[in-house]
This record gives sequence, C-alpha cells and structure tokens, in this order.
Amino acid sequence: MKIRRLPVGAVALSLFAVVLSGLLWWAGTPARAAFAPTIALIPVSGIVTGQPESVKFSGQAQVSSELVLDTSKFNLPPAVILTVDLSGVSGTGSSTGAKYVAGGNGTNVYRRLVSADTVEITFPFTRGTTMSVSSAGLASVRSGVLTFALSFDMNTGAITKGTANIASPAFPY
Repeated sequence: MKIRRLPVGAVALSLFAVVLSGLLWWAGTPARAAFAPTIALIPVSGIVTGQPESVKFSGQAQVSSELVLDTSKFNLPPAVILTVDLSGVSGTGSSTGAKYVAGGNGTNVYRRLVSADTVEITFPFTRGTTMSVSSAGLASVRSGVLTFALSFDMNTGAITKGTANIASPAFPY
C-alpha cells in the first residue's frame, strides 16, 4: 500500500491563503469619506542654524487635508491625511546671501482628527534653486524641522487655521 503525501509548500501556501482571507473578511476595508481634499496655504518662517551658514526660510507651505472615515469592524475615530508641499518655501544664507531650496514635497502624515494639532516634519534643503544633489554629493544636503500648529473643522477635516515655524533639528549627541 502506497501513502500519498502532499508537498509541504502546497500545504503552507493553502494555509496562508485561508488565514489571509479570514483576516481580510474580519477587518473589512476602511473607506474614505466622500469629502474632497482641501488645501490651505500656511505662512512659514524660521532659521536653521549650522555650517556652512545659517539659513533664513520664508514662504508658504501648501497643506492638503483629506478626511478619512473607517467603516470597518475596527470603527477607528476619524482621521486626516495631510500632504505637505514646500515648493513655495525658500531660504537665504545669512553670510553669503545664497539661495536655498526646501525639499520633501509630497510628505504624507496620517493623524487622528482633533480640533487642534501640532505636526512636526523633518525636511531636506540644499543650496541652489532646485532640490538636487550637486557635485558635492549628499554632504551638501541639510535638514530642517517644520512645526505646524493646525486647527481643523471636525465635520470635514479641512484646515481652518494654521501657522508654521522652521528651526534646526535637535539631534542627540
């Protein structure tokens, strides 16, 4: 009498498919609200200190806010997806007067919806008029920290008020 064995790989793959199907059924799919993203222009200013020179930034950040509602079995509280565009923010070197450009456009941040929130992101910047790595390489790219103080409409997730400040990163030593 011959005993027929199933390959271990086939059994493992089948088990994985069953478990994954069960998790997807149980979790459901979170749905986004029918609200279109809203865009706010937020004034930005501040100074990043460091070598080879301090850089004073100013301009407007464009922040898109999209309301997200969870209709799955988890029933999570409402949230917003913030997309930050810093293409309207530029800097000037304190000693040379050189132009600097901020990068990190399209940075996404997922936050629970509250009436007022503080959001902090780190962004790269470099000397020049376009965000690129020059012949000096990555050593020419520096970092700044952008802190937003935002107020939201609790029904739509739209930003109703915002301010922003740029500062130097506080790296631990």
